[in-house]
Amino acid sequence: MEFCELNADATYITNTLSVENAVYIANKLDIPLLYISTAGIFDGEKDLYDDWDLPNPLGHYARSKYAGELYVVNNAKRYLICRAGWMMGSGPGKDKKFVQKIMKQIKDGKKELFIVNDKDGTPTYTHDFAKNVKVLLKEELWGLYNMVCGGQTSRLEVTQEILKIIGKEGEIKINEVTSEYFKKEYFAERPLCERLVNKKLDIRKLNVMRDWRVSLKEYIDGYYQNYL
Repeated sequence: MEFCELNADATYITNTLSVENAVYIANKLDIPLLYISTAGIFDGEKDLYDDWDLPNPLGHYARSKYAGELYVVNNAKRYLICRAGWMMGSGPGKDKKFVQKIMKQIKDGKKELFIVNDKDGTPTYTHDFAKNVKVLLKEELWGLYNMVCGGQTSRLEVTQEILKIIGKEGEIKINEVTSEYFKKEYFAERPLCERLVNKKLDIRKLNVMRDWRVSLKEYIDGYYQNYL
């Protein structure tokens, strides 16, 4: 997100103009388009966002992703827009997200972790996400969907759960800080709340996303067995 704030043109080329090209190609070939969006398009003023809440992006990254959504909705013949939350699932070799950052600090021998206590959201396990996309493709139920793990949480609670899973609750101290603590490193504006609920998937009884704790444990047990 920091790169996006400093490189606005590259951001819109990657996240918006490329989507316009993809829509053109999909329509020409008469095939459906899958666009993966983000919970970050909301401003964080609400405690929870369903599929029909109106986005209000805060920065270039969020704005470019929402612009992509709008173009797909208004121009694609058949499409799926699936909004993900805090992604996890590619393992230590590829994961650049929050879970890997915490695991890397633990591997490096950190005995204290500084974790923000003012950021709420919903994790999304990539394996479950892919399975739910496949369900929608099979049923050909086109449209826009929130697609996140079950249960609402925070950066702090996710960290606590990680330590519980790896059995280091008593060994590593968590220091609660506000986002201001990391303001120099993470200067791009982020919503305080990115919590989504899969309302449309629930209504259509097609929600296969599991609780975030279950998915987090499966992820860590499966990808980090010999990591620490």
